[in-house]
Amino acid sequence: MSTAERLARQQYAMVLRRDVVRLPDLYAPDAHYAMPGVTLRPIELPALMRTWTGAFPDLSVEPVGRVETAAGLALEQRLTGTHTGVLHTPLGTVAPTGRTVSWDVVDVVRARRGRIVAWRSYFDWGQLYLALGVRLAGLSRELRPAVDRPAGPLAVAA
Repeated sequence: MSTAERLARQQYAMVLRRDVVRLPDLYAPDAHYAMPGVTLRPIELPALMRTWTGAFPDLSVEPVGRVETAAGLALEQRLTGTHTGVLHTPLGTVAPTGRTVSWDVVDVVRARRGRIVAWRSYFDWGQLYLALGVRLAGLSRELRPAVDRPAGPLAVAA
């Protein structure tokens, strides 16, 4: 098993058991974690992961595929969870919908000297919003409720 795969498995295991405080220990000091709309330093990673596990307390990860190179590892997986907590997104917050949803993610992990130096998580916010029943108004940052009741910055269809 490569260093990148070992570290990726450690991170997934830590997130799934909600042991996120030590996630920065897996990263080099100058590393970064990125996902659509967010790039942060390792020290900020526990808060981000708490957001995901808070929104989807029963979050699970199903491996779909992997590709390994000398520079790192790409992991394709399907995440599934029931949306029972507030989801904070780059476009605002989504109130709990109670829906069980799945979405596809590809994580590209690069490691050097026993630490993660870069982690990029690729997924389609649109796929996730659609599964949650969220409707966005146009292409602007202005968001419109999907039903005739106020629902905050992102509206959830009934």
